[in-house]
Amino acid sequence: MSDTIVPPPATLLFRPDAFFIKPWRGWGVVRDGRGRPVSRYSAHGQGRTASRSAETEQVFVFDNGTTHTVRWELASDGEAHYWARDLATGVEARGVQLGENFEWRFRSPVPTRFGKLNAHARALHTLATPTTAFGFTEIRWMGLLLSSFTTFYEQI
Repeated sequence: MSDTIVPPPATLLFRPDAFFIKPWRGWGVVRDGRGRPVSRYSAHGQGRTASRSAETEQVFVFDNGTTHTVRWELASDGEAHYWARDLATGVEARGVQLGENFEWRFRSPVPTRFGKLNAHARALHTLATPTTAFGFTEIRWMGLLLSSFTTFYEQI
């Protein structure tokens, strides 16, 4: 028998200010409220750090040719609480560490057949490896699931 002490495996902890700063790419699928795939997309982005915050650009290119770009400014209190603001739309998000997962919550205008609705969004991110992650976002209005996005991210 050996007296060697083996430490427990390190926890994979998703931190948006660390993961999305490095160049990354991703692929995903959009589903309607019933879970049916309605669109697919590729994504890429990169960020930069400042003295007290970080900024990241995310570009999503959908299979119909539509491109959606967001530029988030991120800040943290150092206690696993995050704040973000989309520099183009002013949408604000609050983020929190939930065990190994990270969750963003925000409200955003979403186009629907009834016009734009101010929907609730919940985005959950989980590291699969130190350089890959999964994201799952739900868009809801009055508790009704309008759509969801499932994304695989990898740093490059």
